[in-house]
Amino acid sequence: MDFSAFLAPPMQKKDNQPKLRTVGESPEGEVSPLEGRPMVENEKKVRLEVKDRSELKYRTHEPKLEEWVGQKEATLEDEWNTHKEPTRLHKGFWILIALIFAAAIAWLVFEIPNLKQQKITTQADTVSEKELEHQAQRDALQTIATIKEAVRQFYGAKSVDEMSKYVRYAERVSPMMVDYYSKNPVNASEVVSFLDMNPLSIGSRGGFWVVQTKLRSGVDGKLVVEVTSPTDAKVDWETHVCAQPMDWERFVKDRPVGYRGDFRVYVEREDFYNYEFADSKKYQAFRLTTLNSYEVMYGYVPRNTQSFRVIEELLAQNGNQKVPVMLRLYLQEGLQSKSGVLIEEIVAPRWLFLNSSEVKK
Repeated sequence: MDFSAFLAPPMQKKDNQPKLRTVGESPEGEVSPLEGRPMVENEKKVRLEVKDRSELKYRTHEPKLEEWVGQKEATLEDEWNTHKEPTRLHKGFWILIALIFAAAIAWLVFEIPNLKQQKITTQADTVSEKELEHQAQRDALQTIATIKEAVRQFYGAKSVDEMSKYVRYAERVSPMMVDYYSKNPVNASEVVSFLDMNPLSIGSRGGFWVVQTKLRSGVDGKLVVEVTSPTDAKVDWETHVCAQPMDWERFVKDRPVGYRGDFRVYVEREDFYNYEFADSKKYQAFRLTTLNSYEVMYGYVPRNTQSFRVIEELLAQNGNQKVPVMLRLYLQEGLQSKSGVLIEEIVAPRWLFLNSSEVKK
């Protein structure tokens, strides 16, 4: 049977439309005439037959009933219902959390005072460092001012007594100053300008400055100044005048027999040997000159002495160029050499005494 078996019988075009009527279960039952319509003779009786459901064909995509059995109907709310029953944590876990929390509190209680103290200390250190920097700047400015004032007063002094207030080791040097200025007048002069100021280190010793000035007299002055504090500076008078125990030219020309003196001289190597100093294996010869003089002497030092080794070392350090050294020279009796002198001792490896202990009587 085709699909027309599931359709209603064809409707006729009448003013009064027929109404459907229930068909009895009996296969032989007749269909009652429709209400309001006379029965027509020889009209065929039609029965609507329904085929057994088991014999019907279903759509291929329609699921079978058994596939739905046991499945829970999904709703819109089910898509959002992702909440799961919370898992209970073990008691030991909570104990561990409590211990960590307690340890953190204990650490904070113990460390907070230390952190505060460290912060205070850091701030204090910062303030201290800044204060030290400011103090160093103030000291530097004060030192420069002190040096300039000492130099002005030294050059402006009109007497030995006034000048001695601004020189190093005034007690020892004052008699030398009196002797020197008895032959050379004191020439007071005003400092017009400071041309240069440089710190000077002598060995491992600091605190010295070399100061160059322009004087009203037209002379360029050059002084070595020692600074012992930001408020105290003294001029080294001995290097200023190249103080000598005897005038160098007089010493060279007169050659006083038996004279021994500590002279500030320039030393350089020489190959001149004669008379008592003719043995070059025994002596080393040096050419000796001094400031503001053309007079030359030849000094000889025994090679097996400490003085020889010191002079050699000083020359090597200066590139084998002449070096300023303070030497004790001795014109021994019976000396036949007309230009030679014995280098008896090194008084200082420079023209300046670092301290009073270097002064040898």
